[in-house]
Amino acid sequence: MIEFNVFSGKAYTTIGNVKTDQDGKVFSKCGNAWISTEGNLIQETAGGYFNTNTGTLSTFGDPFAEVE
Repeated sequence: MIEFNVFSGKAYTTIGNVKTDQDGKVFSKCGNAWISTEGNLIQETAGGYFNTNTGTLSTFGDPFAEVE
C-alpha cells in the first residue's frame, strides 16, 4: 500500500509489518507502534499516530518524518 502524507509531501510504502518512506527510512510494526531503525517510536493512539520523540500527532503533521 502506498500512502502520501499531506503535511510532509512524503510517500510511504507499507508491506506487511514494514513501512518505508521515499528516502529509504524503514519502520517496523511492533504491537500498536512503529519503530524506526534510528529508534524513533510512533505510537498508534485513538487520535492517530503520535511520535514520542518529536511530539508530532498525525492530525497536525507527519509523525514519521524527521522534524528539524
